[in-house]
Amino acid sequence: MGKEDEGSVEFGRQVCSGALGSPTLSTDAKILCGRANQFEMEVATMRVGVVTFTDGRKRVAEMLWEDCLRFQRRLVDWLKSEGHEVVADDVVVWNWETAKKQGGRMRETQCDAVIFNFCVWSFPDFTVQCAQQFDAPILFLGNINPGYPGWVAFFASAGALDEIGRPFGRALGDIDDPKVQETIREFLRRNSPDKRQKGYEAAKKLFGLRYGEMDGPSMGMYTGHIDQSQWMRQFGIHVHHVSQLTIAARMEKISDDRVEAGLKWLEEHAAAIEWDPPYLSPGLDGTLARQIRLYLAVKDLCKEEGLDFCGLTGQLDFTEWERGVTMDLPEALLNDIADWEENPKKVIITATECDSNGALTMQLMHNLTGTPVLFADLRHYHADLDVYDLVNSGQHSPWLSKYSDDFRVNWKEVHLRPAPKLYFPCGGASVAFFSDPVDKVTFGRITRYKGRYRMHIFTGSFVRFGKEKDEELARMTTWEWPHAFARFDCPMEVIAKNFSCNHIHAVLGDWVGELVAACEYLDIEPIVLS
Repeated sequence: MGKEDEGSVEFGRQVCSGALGSPTLSTDAKILCGRANQFEMEVATMRVGVVTFTDGRKRVAEMLWEDCLRFQRRLVDWLKSEGHEVVADDVVVWNWETAKKQGGRMRETQCDAVIFNFCVWSFPDFTVQCAQQFDAPILFLGNINPGYPGWVAFFASAGALDEIGRPFGRALGDIDDPKVQETIREFLRRNSPDKRQKGYEAAKKLFGLRYGEMDGPSMGMYTGHIDQSQWMRQFGIHVHHVSQLTIAARMEKISDDRVEAGLKWLEEHAAAIEWDPPYLSPGLDGTLARQIRLYLAVKDLCKEEGLDFCGLTGQLDFTEWERGVTMDLPEALLNDIADWEENPKKVIITATECDSNGALTMQLMHNLTGTPVLFADLRHYHADLDVYDLVNSGQHSPWLSKYSDDFRVNWKEVHLRPAPKLYFPCGGASVAFFSDPVDKVTFGRITRYKGRYRMHIFTGSFVRFGKEKDEELARMTTWEWPHAFARFDCPMEVIAKNFSCNHIHAVLGDWVGELVAACEYLDIEPIVLS
């Protein structure tokens, strides 16, 4: 267990047990323990292979043959009752020859997933030799058979697959146990061919993209640093470096008529502009106009240089400069679906504080969903409400207010407020609103551990408490900024012990399976928190 996981309850790479020892979800990922996911979804019909393993000594294998097949038939019968097509032979793997043959059978029948069934002791090398014959996701099932060391085989084989770097899921317990059944259902649900294909496609879309790194990570945030060569080698992304001086120079060349159009559009569609001169001032020489010039400068630069997504430093240099301005509004517009020049507009995924790994996380999520992506600080946890206040310096896309394809609906919720003077003496507007409730949200963040990429993934929801309570909570943190009140499907303690970044990202819906598959394709270690 890595140092970042210290204090968590973890069984290997795939499955964890709650306080009562019952197994929870497993996917092709590391699972760190907490409260199990509460949502139910139908599992698509799949072709599921079953391979049962036994002792490598022929006399022992012959003695246990029928006992092993009895456990296999129980598993097969349950899978069929769930509506799945099952590939299972009256064969038990007991040597290298049967291991390779059964693995080849899984490949030839094009199984969508394969369950390795352990009910007695088996030799771990058979597990490896079988797994090497096919590419489908693997779930280990440690059936309860106390007279024989089936669980010993389970854990020994787990170590063997870890040695060769083959991901797999885990379920410990009898197949008649409803908790074990739900573990298997969730594994199959999240590893369906459709989800895996979508994940692979989202990963492939990264290759050939151009990323605009506009200066570099802000305020000493290591989690935003990247190795440009690693990005090209691992993700196929070219990094194009741009100085903020370049952006400042381009701002001066933006025509007044484009700026006037922007001012008029914001005044027409925003719920309110809370003027506070000189910090938030009107007119072509005002701070709001400077933000519009900044936005158009970056937008034009992205088009001219073919930049697909970008990161803007903002703080500190630009926001400390007397001719500078906070980048809250430009970042919100870049991430949004429309402006006064284009409707619809291409979403240009943009990370504030030039958090490049945040931008990478967002772009991968955007490739899956096609929607804007939340960028927020993991700011505060209200223990009495079991709610996190996800808030950041005004860069949320207004789409995240109402999630409407009609920008007018979203912008009706937006208040442009003077950015906090303590942080942004340059002035300008922050983009303030509350994200509407959503039953299922997927959260994620890509970081590095000892130079290797990993992605923490978990689910939750967005909630609201009514206008009065929402405002009360928002004033406890930063009133001027946008807020998403979130409940996570894992306890605060798990987040505290395992999450390793101040920035967090989110998209609507359950995309865990797709993200895990994308991570596999990109050689990123998926870590699913539950």
